[in-house]
Amino acid sequence: MGALNIEVPDVLTRVSEYVPEIVKFVQKIIEEGFAYESNGSVYFTVDKFDQNENHYYAKLVPEAVGNREALAEGEGSLAAASSEKRSESDFALWKNSKGQ
Repeated sequence: MGALNIEVPDVLTRVSEYVPEIVKFVQKIIEEGFAYESNGSVYFTVDKFDQNENHYYAKLVPEAVGNREALAEGEGSLAAASSEKRSESDFALWKNSKGQ
């Protein structure tokens, strides 16, 4: 990291320290209509977000839109959960815990 001139962080945190804030944020996304619950998991609705006149989903990586290969790579072992999703392009914001 030093060779890239990237500074050492001042603080290290764990995501588990922010679960209540994450839950509130995900709930707000659901309330705005850009996410939905399915089998205990929450998925972001890419198509609905992209259809909103104030949003453009492909803003960061426009060449990746509709790229099924990139989508499969990003989903990794979560691909089996695709039956829970309304659209192949939707992605998980929160995954339901698996039974032990």
